[in-house]
Amino acid sequence: MQTLDNLLTYCQNNNIQLTEQQTLLLDIILQSAHPISATELLDALKIHNPKANRMTIHRGLERLTEQSLIHKIQFNNTYSICQHISNHNCQMLVCIKCNNQTEIHSHNLCHSLNRLHQDYQFTVTSPIEITGICNQCNSKQ
Repeated sequence: MQTLDNLLTYCQNNNIQLTEQQTLLLDIILQSAHPISATELLDALKIHNPKANRMTIHRGLERLTEQSLIHKIQFNNTYSICQHISNHNCQMLVCIKCNNQTEIHSHNLCHSLNRLHQDYQFTVTSPIEITGICNQCNSKQ
């Protein structure tokens, strides 16, 4: 489980400069009990900065995503903290029923992605999303 201190130390060690707003966004995402949408982030950010707007959020999220500190899940347009910031070849298991997200690192998938890069000079820049039904939702059926 990541902490804000871990993330800020990682940024400092890798010369990643974050603004106060970006640091606040990281903290809000960390404190969220579930993957969080940009709208929810904006509402939370306005508590600390009433002048925050959609552009503020989107610029900050873009920067945090570029630095691989957070993941954007396209399936449901939410954001979550990267649990393995030193390893960016991750995969996200996303439940289509409850929206639960689990970050994994399959060595087999990473090997396949590396082959893809070697064979086609194509670099995957975002996590692979694998949608399906999680164990909890399966057991409810």
